[in-house]
Amino acid sequence: MDWNFYAAVFVGFIPPFALLYWIWGKLEGLFNEKKLFFNYFIGWIMGIIIAVFFLILKVSIARYIDLSILGMLFFGIFTEMFKLVYLNFPSKRRDKELPYQGFALGLGIGSIWIVALSYQYFVNHILTTSDFIFASISLVILSIGLSSSHAVGGIWIARGIREDNWQSGVLKASMLQIIFNMTLLPFVWNMHYLYYFWGTFISFPVLYYKVYKGYLLNISKPK
Repeated sequence: MDWNFYAAVFVGFIPPFALLYWIWGKLEGLFNEKKLFFNYFIGWIMGIIIAVFFLILKVSIARYIDLSILGMLFFGIFTEMFKLVYLNFPSKRRDKELPYQGFALGLGIGSIWIVALSYQYFVNHILTTSDFIFASISLVILSIGLSSSHAVGGIWIARGIREDNWQSGVLKASMLQIIFNMTLLPFVWNMHYLYYFWGTFISFPVLYYKVYKGYLLNISKPK
């Protein structure tokens, strides 16, 4: 039995789905649930592509500090432009539920990406039982942060498209993703797992206060 795989799946899927369920419960009735889950699964597909590119990039730049920083910078822009291409399809632009779909898309991307990162970590490190447990906890926290950052990016881009100002949405989403990606440098450099999750303290507060309470809850309120 491949415990590394099962641990990676748990780390990757449970936190993002918990975020999806939590937001879903608070906003139930404001969106089409089938569309929400469809975009969540589209996020999985996009997450596979993004994860593969990230792991290839990680291997290529890990030995160089300057290339690592530049790689995280440009990778943040790449991921948000990837979301823009999908969310800006002509059939989706005027959908009033687009911000919710961007939220689900981001969580789907985060799910698959963290599965790939976690599995790669577990396979490439010899861990004692206690280290395996604590590394899993660290990666669960990272999973919350990574998923939050992509959920926020999806919402901001979708909001920009809805308001005919996608440039602003992409700019904000890219800046947040670049900042968060800088906290992934310890992972790129194969440092201790206790350095992996600090970006969560950036992205999750933004998701909760700036996006969830500041925007999603107010979409359907009369102006």
